[in-house]
Amino acid sequence: MEDANGAPRDLMIPTVPVELATRMAAARPSALPASSPLGTNLSTLQRLLNLSAFESQWLTWGCCLRRYGHAILPVIPLRDDRHACEVLAVLCEVPMGMIRQAMSSRRLCAWGFLDDGDAQGAMPVLSGWLLAFEQFVEWIEQPYASEADLLMALCKARISLSGSC
Repeated sequence: MEDANGAPRDLMIPTVPVELATRMAAARPSALPASSPLGTNLSTLQRLLNLSAFESQWLTWGCCLRRYGHAILPVIPLRDDRHACEVLAVLCEVPMGMIRQAMSSRRLCAWGFLDDGDAQGAMPVLSGWLLAFEQFVEWIEQPYASEADLLMALCKARISLSGSC
């Protein structure tokens, strides 16, 4: 594969976080319209669950990747967990501490919003850190009459994933 300048590029070599974030700037999801069910529901979740700015961006990326996959984010290898955190910090323009806090709490994975199956391994890829569960995306994209209805739907999605909410 070649980069934008025509130079050969080995996709299996992890990319420096700043370089990767610069290349991915064009792929960054645009702000969701407040009137869309997805935008409304993610905003409601951010408020109700007291999500950090990074966690909110993480969910937006996760939903976009689940729907559009490699069309918006090619396979991007990472060296290790630290490299993944560095890339996410630059990509989402937040401090590393915010990334570390979100990663250590694992609450988005525990709630069944994000799939962390690919986050562990010898050569993880960025999409493995950003992918939302299909069931979460299906439920979060629906319109709801109230905040309680949204939370009930997410609990039902969580139950179908793990058997408990």
